[in-house]
Amino acid sequence: MSATEVARNFSSVINRVGAGEEIEIIRNDAPVAVLGQPSRARRIKGEAWRSFIAGLPVVDEDFARDVQEARRSVGPPVGKWPAT
Repeated sequence: MSATEVARNFSSVINRVGAGEEIEIIRNDAPVAVLGQPSRARRIKGEAWRSFIAGLPVVDEDFARDVQEARRSVGPPVGKWPAT
């Protein structure tokens, strides 16, 4: 669909996307965007997570020292995090 068609029929386009259709938007004869449903969050099961964590490299003394130095250079917290 052209960008103009999408703008003129936005509610209808959103309904089509909500029904599972994917719509390519064209401007000046070139695709510029694709409207589609958001991807679903991927979840990982407990055993797969434990396996992933077990496969991570071990934190060595140099890394631990670097983290401690970075924390010292930043200093203690000065207040609550601002609300967002």
